[in-house]
Amino acid sequence: MQDIRNGANKLICRIDKVSKTIEIVRKGYKTIIRFLDNGQVLIKNISMAA
Repeated sequence: MQDIRNGANKLICRIDKVSKTIEIVRKGYKTIIRFLDNGQVLIKNISMAA
């Protein structure tokens, strides 16, 4: 995965070009956005709390 950072060098998200996936982690939740070959978008929200 490739890290994407803003002008303040803070991590914004991570992308994977091969699997067409974007991963965002904020405030205890991981959001995974996946672009499928048929044009659909799959979004998953996962709690990171133990």
